Parts: sequence; C-alpha cells; structure tokens
Amino acid sequence: MIIKGVNLNVLGDQFHGFVQGRTLIVDADGPAYVAAATVKTVGTAVRRFQQAILTQMFLTKAERAELHLTSSTSHKAGRFNILATKPYQGNRDGQAKPALLEATRQAVAQPCNWLPEYEVVMNHIVEADDAMMTSSYRLKEHGLIWSGDKDLRNTPHPYWDQKLGKVIQGHGFGSLYLEYTPAGAMKLLGYGLKFFWPQCLMGDTADNIAGLTRLDGKLCGPAGAYAFLHPIEGENECANAVLAAYARNKQNILPEGWLLWLLRHEKDTFWNYLTELQITPDNQAYLAWCCSQQWFRVPEPKQQEVFDDVEY
Repeated sequence: MIIKGVNLNVLGDQFHGFVQGRTLIVDADGPAYVAAATVKTVGTAVRRFQQAILTQMFLTKAERAELHLTSSTSHKAGRFNILATKPYQGNRDGQAKPALLEATRQAVAQPCNWLPEYEVVMNHIVEADDAMMTSSYRLKEHGLIWSGDKDLRNTPHPYWDQKLGKVIQGHGFGSLYLEYTPAGAMKLLGYGLKFFWPQCLMGDTADNIAGLTRLDGKLCGPAGAYAFLHPIEGENECANAVLAAYARNKQNILPEGWLLWLLRHEKDTFWNYLTELQITPDNQAYLAWCCSQQWFRVPEPKQQEVFDDVEY
C-alpha cells in the first residue's frame, strides 16, 4: 500500500517492540472528526484517519486495533426510549459538524479502506462506547481502550491515559481524583467501576443526562461528588450511598443509571449490575418503588423486532 508516495510494503516492521496480543480498542469518531475537519476530499480524510490510527497503535505498542463507530441511525442500546429527567442527547440538535464528517465515517468503515493492522465496526444497535466496553471485558488484559470520552474510564481493564501517555488500570473497585483544566475548571476523573457512581451524581452534559438533581438539597458538581464518594472504598457501600441519595431526593435512579451504564456484554443492563451488588433492605424497597414508576417508553413493534433479531 502506498500512502503519500511511500510504499508501506517495503518499510519492514514499523511496530517492532509491540506488546504481543495487545489489541487497541479505539473510539474512531474522534479521529474521523479530526480527519474530516481540515481537508477538501474524502480520500485525503481517509488517509489522515489511517495515519492517526497507526500513530495510536505505535504509541501504545499495540499489535492490532479494533475501531468502533456509532451509526447515524443506531438504536443506541434503546437509550432514546428512556424517560429520564432530560431527553437523551437532546442538546445536540443543530450543532455544526465538518461537512465531510459523515462521508468520512462511512468511507473508513468500508473494508477496502482498512489497513492490515485494524478493522472497523459500525455499530447499528449499540453505541461505540458500549461495544468498546464489551470488547474490554472480553479481551481483558489483552485489550487497551483509547478514547477521548471519559466514560470509558469505567473499565477495570487497561485504559490508555492520553494525558499521561501510559497504560492505567483501575485496581480493585477503582479510584477517583480531582484535576483542573488550563482554564481553571475543576474536573473529577478516575479509573474502574468506582468512576461510574459519581457520574450518577453529576450526570453528563455531553449526552444531556441530568444525574442526581440535588444531593441533599444542593447541586452536585465535581467537588461535591468527590467529597461524597472518595472516602468510600467498597463497591457495595458506594452503590448504597448513591442509591440512598437518590431516595432522599425522591428521584428514580433507573433512567439516569440506564443511560450512563456501558454494557459489559451484549445482554447487560444497569439493572443487571445492581442485582450483583449487596443492596440494603431500605434501598431494595427504594428500587422496588423505582421499578413501579414509568421510566421508559415501549418501542414500536417494528423497532422491537429489529432490536431482537440483530446481534452485535
């Protein structure tokens, strides 16, 4: 293959020293966006996309890569059927995008535009984040996530921290920490499953997820979520603390958690995760109340048929 006049077939092994068996799990929407934003043709965008992926593989010493995109018509794991505090991704209408973005996404997903080192998956049923998390749990120590989306930090398996330039893993239940942006804004970050629970408190502005509307009467941002959860080390204690906070707020956690939860396997849900935990009797009663509320709309029969028949 020739890229920018260079015959890659005669260059030899460019990835000498890679970690044997390592597969880089990539959120490909970011590289596609960057590639489409500064070019005039789709062909050039595809080449820039390929270069970006090879660079990521080189930096992470990955032997292969698995790239994930979310189809523009994806069911997104049924999230649009959830009746949460805010409509899922309801803040994205009318946002400007590069003119060649969708054409670039479609082009890089075609096998004829893959490189031997990677393959691309266009996800029609779930979101790319879900598929990446599923791959992380499937590959375990042999998988390495690369994503600009903080949600993928929930994995207990290897994660590439782009700022630190190294592999990080959420040991045990995981950890939380605070940092500041160059502009001085506070951010709460972490690794492992522990990082999921502050998201239930803070919500996610990128996806228009409210989270907990009030933590004991106050808005809950990074500082409040960190102060509330950082001292807690156990998974069950952490989950019960967040559930109790939702109960005190008289708010249903199921729709918020359902939107935020990334699937560990194809049959996974936020509810499945809750059933694996040791929930206190008070919180069990609260969850029973949550289940009695209407928090999702039943899909149209045709849509449900597609949902049942298609595997991902």
